[in-house]
Amino acid sequence: MNYTKIFLCCLMLCVLGIAGCTSNTSTSSGFGQGGGYTINLTATQTILPQGGQTTLIATVRDAQGNPVNDSTKGVSFTSTWGATITPAASSNTINLGNCSATYTAPTGTTTTTTTTRVAATLPSSLVDQITASYQGAYAYISINVYAP
Repeated sequence: MNYTKIFLCCLMLCVLGIAGCTSNTSTSSGFGQGGGYTINLTATQTILPQGGQTTLIATVRDAQGNPVNDSTKGVSFTSTWGATITPAASSNTINLGNCSATYTAPTGTTTTTTTTRVAATLPSSLVDQITASYQGAYAYISINVYAP
């Protein structure tokens, strides 16, 4: 009887552990600070097939913790693997502290490095680091991309 209870408890812990490891929900980078601002970057999904899309949301606050409104200088988004990042607003406007963009995972043979574009075949899976920056503050998040 006691062995059965122990086994069921261990089984439940294993299932919960596995479920936690395979989550594909929003994740956050934490706040990066700089220039008197803080920025936090989240993604609605962090595991995507090549060409898949997710929404990126950058939350920007000033030194006093107030949400930033900026229609002239938006958040800049970059990708280490050359993904397409399309701002939701035409100038990547920050409204009530939030700025969003659509991330489209890289496909085919176009990749990029931090210094130059290079044509190469994408690996079957990769981790793309996305950086959001605003006035010296930056945050980053990783998105896992796999071949379908």
